Amino acid sequence: MKKHNVMKKTTLLICVAWLFAATSFAQTVTLTFTGRDGGNHPIDLSYVTVTNITKNWQEYLFWPDTVLTLQGENGIPEVKPLPELSLQLSPHSPNPFNGTADVTLMLAEGGTVDLEMADMNGRAMVETFHETSLQPGIHQFRVTFAHAGIYVLVVRHNGKTSSLKLVCQNGGNANSVEYVGVTETDSRETGAFKSHTRGQVTRPFDLGDQMQYLGYAIINNNEEESQCIEQPLADGQTYVLPFSATQVNFPAVITADVTIVTDFSAVGGGQVTNDGGDSTTVRGVCIDILPNPTLLGRHTVDGQGAGSFTSQLSGLSSNITYYVRAYASNHLATVYGDQKTFTIPINPAGDALSCPGTPVVIDVDGNRYNTLLIGQQCWMRENLRTTHYADGTPILEGVGYSTTTGYWYYPMNQAEYISPYGLLYNWRATMRNASSSNANPSGVQGVCPDGWHVPSDAECTQLINYVQSQTHYWCGGDSTQIGKALAATVGWDLSGLGPCTVGNPDYTTNNATGFGALPAGFHSLPGAPTAGSISGGLGYVTFYWTCTGTYNSYGYNDIYYWGLHSNYEAVMHHDFADTDGDAHSVRCVKD
Repeated sequence: MKKHNVMKKTTLLICVAWLFAATSFAQTVTLTFTGRDGGNHPIDLSYVTVTNITKNWQEYLFWPDTVLTLQGENGIPEVKPLPELSLQLSPHSPNPFNGTADVTLMLAEGGTVDLEMADMNGRAMVETFHETSLQPGIHQFRVTFAHAGIYVLVVRHNGKTSSLKLVCQNGGNANSVEYVGVTETDSRETGAFKSHTRGQVTRPFDLGDQMQYLGYAIINNNEEESQCIEQPLADGQTYVLPFSATQVNFPAVITADVTIVTDFSAVGGGQVTNDGGDSTTVRGVCIDILPNPTLLGRHTVDGQGAGSFTSQLSGLSSNITYYVRAYASNHLATVYGDQKTFTIPINPAGDALSCPGTPVVIDVDGNRYNTLLIGQQCWMRENLRTTHYADGTPILEGVGYSTTTGYWYYPMNQAEYISPYGLLYNWRATMRNASSSNANPSGVQGVCPDGWHVPSDAECTQLINYVQSQTHYWCGGDSTQIGKALAATVGWDLSGLGPCTVGNPDYTTNNATGFGALPAGFHSLPGAPTAGSISGGLGYVTFYWTCTGTYNSYGYNDIYYWGLHSNYEAVMHHDFADTDGDAHSVRCVKD
């Protein structure tokens, strides 16, 4: 009997030893993965698919894991507890980020989940998962934002809430939350997961099995797939997964100081200190008469790639403050350097285009204006901006619309626009109760300083005829297409399609005369005579009053003015007549 018991114990010990050996010495293989973009730069892998073609199974390796340990099925996987509820940004996704980020949600137990994306005002942007049932495990999501901003991702599960603040620097496609996948939990223990969520899996395999490896990464806000690697399984292998796309990062640029060269030109530039890995990065400077100029306005193009560059700035006017920023633009984004300002000073000795003996005129408010000699006429080079008549009598600031009271208005009702654009005056303020005149000179001082007058239609015709008589002011060989020669080199909307339209982006032929007309817009009624008034046209049109009008029983309501439009090649003259309640710019002529 004792012998029989001894044999049973011996058999049991052998079984235990065999089981211990089987579980302790299971075969393991370690695989390591890295990624390289098209420029052979290291790149973070979002996840890797590992497929055993021979045994017909597939596993996912999610960041931050880069090493996958394959353990034979005799192994016992380690069990680790999961947090009850955790929402966090995947380590390979920076914060702030550009357009797209990867998020990890950890659930210790299954149940319904609400996941929504909201802005900082609490306004919901996307509610992708509403009362959706999810199993325990580590769930991967990809969020995309249409616009730059600060957002909050909120998850609610079994009475608990977790949130994550996300900072998006540049928008991508439409707002969305995409479910990527889940890492399996161990069904034998609630709230636990297999250690292969940290890069270890238990699967059947043999060395020499045919394997396939495929990587995925976010490159330039898009998910890209690597080239496929397919080869027999071997231990201790490191695989570099190559991608065709090249990661482009934000460029960096510095704005150089501006050097004034002449009364009409300057030299700026900058330095692209980092092209973001894109040698085709375009560089140059943006210039405007308003702060923070961008590529939507006038700009230069001065080569590509990293390094220093210079920018030629021509067709400028003195006594106007210009704003300049260097820019660098690659396939990912456009960035701007610090803003620089400069003003070309008035040359007291005059220059070739200033009026002899009168390079500058000062109005009663102390505003200084350059002068311009065109043909036999001496014009102001800037728009009038006085709020008083020459004898000190104040002009009323505009309130609504009036055909009986003289008013001045800010362009677009914005005080900051007075410096570059001057003020807008209705005809009552322009004339100061003087009668219409078409004489040359007009003899109507009106709103102008002493020694200067409001030009008549005859004087404006003289200006236009002179410019049309000079072939070097023509555009496209057409004597009527002189708009660009009179228009400033900045401020105009770039919608002009024809090569000779004032707003065509090629500003090289603008302001050949030095007149420097800026698109100050107008102030008028919103349509048919109704209550209220509007300001508009800034960036598109400029109109200049004459002192020539026709009087009838309704008052002066056929008043000639002339001007320029960003989509026109020629000067607008005798195309329109206006009423005395509208407000336009004024350029005075020397007596």
